[in-house]
Amino acid sequence: MLRDEDDDYIVERKAKTGVVLGLFAAVSAVVLVLLITFSVNKKPEKKTENTARVQSQQAENTGNEDLSTLENKRTSDELSFWHMYDEEEDNNTFVPRTDGTGKDDKIKEKFIPEESVSADALSENSVGSQQRERDTVSGNVFDVNELSEGTAQFVEILDNMPLNERFDDAFEMNGIWKDYSLNGRTTSYHGIDVSSYQKNIDWERVAASGVDFAMLRVGSRGYGSGKVVLDEKLLDNMRGCSENAIKIGLYFNSQAVNIIEAVEEANYCVAAINGHLIEYPIVFSSESISGDSYRTEMLSKEELSAVAKAFCDTVRAYGYTPMIAATKKQFALKFDLPSLASYDFWLYDTDEISVFPYRYNMWQYSITGNVDGIEDPVDLDISFTDYSVK
Repeated sequence: MLRDEDDDYIVERKAKTGVVLGLFAAVSAVVLVLLITFSVNKKPEKKTENTARVQSQQAENTGNEDLSTLENKRTSDELSFWHMYDEEEDNNTFVPRTDGTGKDDKIKEKFIPEESVSADALSENSVGSQQRERDTVSGNVFDVNELSEGTAQFVEILDNMPLNERFDDAFEMNGIWKDYSLNGRTTSYHGIDVSSYQKNIDWERVAASGVDFAMLRVGSRGYGSGKVVLDEKLLDNMRGCSENAIKIGLYFNSQAVNIIEAVEEANYCVAAINGHLIEYPIVFSSESISGDSYRTEMLSKEELSAVAKAFCDTVRAYGYTPMIAATKKQFALKFDLPSLASYDFWLYDTDEISVFPYRYNMWQYSITGNVDGIEDPVDLDISFTDYSVK
């Protein structure tokens, strides 16, 4: 009997001891978890402090780097910025090009970089032997501003675009006309682009002045109203060109904001031909308006490029040659150029030597030309292609 009581006592002692050991193990586990959690939470703080010191040191080192080294590290996103002006009262009429950028005083591009590379900093990398007021290209960037604008604005040269392979020293002036000659043979053609702003044109005298082709404005879409208006002198101008053996091309000042409107504009151009022979391109020209809001200002590069592509594809479907016209700034900052590389470009650039790095087939090089038979100043063009035999 006494032995049974002893056995019960031993069993009870073992049970109590097991409970105590279990509680001790649980407490130890909790403490261990707390220690691990505390340790883990402390690591990010130490890493952040170390990172801050490294970034601070990098910033100091960057401040001592040469500007040309920094330039090579720039990306296209850092070199191109989109800036919009405050909106003012809207207008419904399109304004013609009449200033040094190929536009009226009411028209200019609205692309102001948040950060531009100093032209002085690139002086050691000036290209060509031409005398320029400032350096306009260096390494893999080029200046999209006109020299008349006084300051440089550099953007990256894309490596997936067909490049301009013409020689600067092959250009020469022949009176008012710019020619391109290789091995003593001229391989370019004289042109003008006109609209109702040139009023009544004596096309017989124009033909005698040496004009090979004329780009005629079909019309425009109001940058506020969106209404399409045909150029009131188009029929007279087509008739005058046809009667005097001047080859005809057409252009439309677009403010299309979607593919449907772009196709509509292309259809207007084809319908306006009215039986005349059109041998030169039918051109999509989208311009920016200064000092006012305009329909296309909020379109992204991809959206505006899709609009241009829809216009060009419609023109091509009718059997005509499509083309896209813009300044070098507009080409660089408003369009997704690789998506448009299959179309011909018409460049607006009044600099004596253009630094536009991509292939272009026509060049509007002056907006102050004086051509016999036209009362007011007129835009002068050079074409590197005879589209009548293309």
